[in-house]
Amino acid sequence: MTLIQLIFIVLASLAGIAAAWFLRNKTHSELLSILLSFSGAYLLGNVVLHLLPEIFAESATVTGVEHHHDYTAAIYILIGFFIQLIIVQFTRGIEHGHLHLHEHQSKGYVAGVFFGLSFHAFMEGVPLAASNMEASQFQPLFTAILVHKIPEAFALATVLFFSVRNKNNAYILLALFAIMTPLGSFAGEQLSSGNILDFKWLIAIVCGSLIHISTTIIFEASGKAHKIGVYKFLAILAGAGIALITAMLE
Repeated sequence: MTLIQLIFIVLASLAGIAAAWFLRNKTHSELLSILLSFSGAYLLGNVVLHLLPEIFAESATVTGVEHHHDYTAAIYILIGFFIQLIIVQFTRGIEHGHLHLHEHQSKGYVAGVFFGLSFHAFMEGVPLAASNMEASQFQPLFTAILVHKIPEAFALATVLFFSVRNKNNAYILLALFAIMTPLGSFAGEQLSSGNILDFKWLIAIVCGSLIHISTTIIFEASGKAHKIGVYKFLAILAGAGIALITAMLE
């Protein structure tokens, strides 16, 4: 990523943290839910409309054999999906909007949430080495991650402001979280330059992770009654619609 793009990623995290700070004494679960619904639909739209076609097109080009089924791309997507499934065991789904603040008293729980979300944020940054990625792949992935950073940071900040007595410690942890995605981008550059892992498979792994997150967010927007409110439905339509429009304009 360029320096400006790195700054935007950090600013998106800071925007979510600032929103959590200003709303720390107010009921904001509905606001977070609507924002998550939009980001979930936008994430899914970008993955399906932009990234997956590119990944499978490259995979087909590499094989170069008609009627030959290469499952490598699909396998890496599944790997990313199950990596995110493991991460959720630590975060308990706060990136999906599951705050349940009355449960956030245990230091072990807070540590698990911070570790899980930080690792997730680090993973998001791994494929964002612009010099090693086509513009048609980089821009939708970067934008999708940028949008998701706000509710992601909002959820983590809410947990820390509620659970950590020493607010200076909370600010230090949030600052570390804000730089995790840029650190992941740096790691991605090292992996790709050292030919440790083909770059398109890094993108496939992150796609699998984003599929897990986005579909879970959209599914859980309906709640236990399996009904989606008007505002959430409009947010989902807006997220998917923007992803579709940008795909059609390419």
